[in-house]
Amino acid sequence: FGFCHFAARPGDLVALDSFYVGKLKGVGTVWQFTAVDTHTRWAVVDLIATDHTAQAAAVFLDLVIERLDSIGVTTRGILTDRGPEFGGTAFTSHAAALGLRHTKTPPRSPNHNAVCERFQGTVLHEFYRVVFHREFFTSVTTLNARLQSWVERYNTRRRNRSDYMRHRTPLQVLTHYQNRLP
Repeated sequence: FGFCHFAARPGDLVALDSFYVGKLKGVGTVWQFTAVDTHTRWAVVDLIATDHTAQAAAVFLDLVIERLDSIGVTTRGILTDRGPEFGGTAFTSHAAALGLRHTKTPPRSPNHNAVCERFQGTVLHEFYRVVFHREFFTSVTTLNARLQSWVERYNTRRRNRSDYMRHRTPLQVLTHYQNRLP
């Protein structure tokens, strides 16, 4: 699917992006921050009801590192677009302080971040369109709890049909890699 950067092992390159979810009545504008490990396709997401600023992206980066670390993946590099949330000083200086290699996609080239873009299409079709059709949300906390449950299923039980994944889940790819280590 499009052009994709190669990662030889989990954590070498984690693709990050932001996604406009919509406006919730009584809550306001809701954004989703997304991170997908390009080797395993393991996803980490979080919702915010504030502006998606560089400071918010830096806080999300800490969450990504913590969550990936909890499954045994050390984050070494990140891939972002050139949006203001990832180009701001708060984010770039935080990533540099963490010792991460920060790669930016060329302008107007979403296909260079294809792994993350594909995941966002999946979450839109399989999660948001379904839950917004069935339920009414009055808080970001409730919506985020439902989203985290869906992402857990995505990471551990939903098989990915791409040529690279060959009907495996992100957990199966991660386990296969970890079992090959000496």
